[in-house]
Amino acid sequence: MEIGINIFDGISHEKQAEIFEKLGVKRTFIASETPDFGAVVALYRSHGVEVEAVHAPYNGINAMWGEEEEAAQKMLARLKDSIDKCAVHGIPVSVVHLSSGRPMPQINERGEHRYKELFDYAVQKGVTVALENQRYKENLCYFLEKYQSPGFCWDCGHEYGVTGRVGFMKMFGHRLAALHIHDNRCGVDTDDHLLPFDGNIDFEEVANLLAESGYQGTLMLEVGKLASIDGKPVYAHLSDEEYIQKAAEAARKIAQKI
Repeated sequence: MEIGINIFDGISHEKQAEIFEKLGVKRTFIASETPDFGAVVALYRSHGVEVEAVHAPYNGINAMWGEEEEAAQKMLARLKDSIDKCAVHGIPVSVVHLSSGRPMPQINERGEHRYKELFDYAVQKGVTVALENQRYKENLCYFLEKYQSPGFCWDCGHEYGVTGRVGFMKMFGHRLAALHIHDNRCGVDTDDHLLPFDGNIDFEEVANLLAESGYQGTLMLEVGKLASIDGKPVYAHLSDEEYIQKAAEAARKIAQKI
């Protein structure tokens, strides 16, 4: 099983790509609205690092359910742009959120129509939309039970921290198209993006769930080099290379468990 680490802030793309290549990290994913997107993808590929997914924009995502048509169409256009970038650059998956924050926007006909338009657009472009688990299961269940084209992106940090072990993998592990693996203190609404084994998630359970699903894709981390949490030091003492090396070792440890 290949491992991957997301492209994260606080370090230049050039340096991150060089460290990935040095440490044998051959997979990554990127935010779809990254400046100079095409050049950045080309840079990583020149270092032997395949960009295998994008993360579609999610700030303002609740507009997809709203009555303001102009705002909804702007958000839909941004989501379609993520699909276009995948199609142009040969990236197979775009990870998409269905909502943000509390309360969950009520599922309604206008929102469903907009997301269906996105799903159909992705199919036309040969791209898989992977719906990510967030705070609520209702909207994710609604779409994955009703529509066949979207896949599932399992974010284990959200599973164990934000939602408190809803059991998304038992429901949708067979639809896995992408992973976001990271650790969490697992308090109420925590979303720490710690390196695996630095928080409270049981990665034996995570590995078992992934093994049971039959997933054959990349063990992809979604982490960030946090200096501190609540005033307590986390990774400030590590150089960029030391941090990425620790991340790669943690990913390989999970892959081996699987």
